[in-house]
Amino acid sequence: MTNGRKGILIRIGIDLYKALVRPHLEYAVPVWASITDKQVDKLQSVQVQCLKTVVGAKAHSSSAVEVITGILPFHFCRRELCCREYVRIITQDNSQELKQLLHSTVRAGLRFCPLECIGIVSRQLDRAIAGCQLIKPECLIPENCMVTNSLKLTILPSSTL
Repeated sequence: MTNGRKGILIRIGIDLYKALVRPHLEYAVPVWASITDKQVDKLQSVQVQCLKTVVGAKAHSSSAVEVITGILPFHFCRRELCCREYVRIITQDNSQELKQLLHSTVRAGLRFCPLECIGIVSRQLDRAIAGCQLIKPECLIPENCMVTNSLKLTILPSSTL
């Protein structure tokens, strides 16, 4: 794909971007969520460059390429990732250390604090869900199934139950 999109469908290129590139950009959001706007612009530039290659566009604006591909701009993506991480943390048991740290962590001066950044970015979400009880989804496995160490689901005959 270094020479444009020769021989590849745009939909497949977008799927490849979502599967191979985007996860690397989104990895470890709690650590890098507080990056500066200038650094977000650099990540945005990487995203736009990849999407232009996928679409085969050379002169289109970044906004046009994002609309064509249906990919959110990176600063929106960062907010979404922080909100997802925030919900993941607050749906944990109260005994979980990460949940306790989320409510007790404060930034001292200019020192970096990932959990405080997630809380700040997620304030709007926090206000929207105030008064709601979030329940962590449970994975329900039927009684006649067994999960092995290799994460395979085995259906047991009813006589072994």
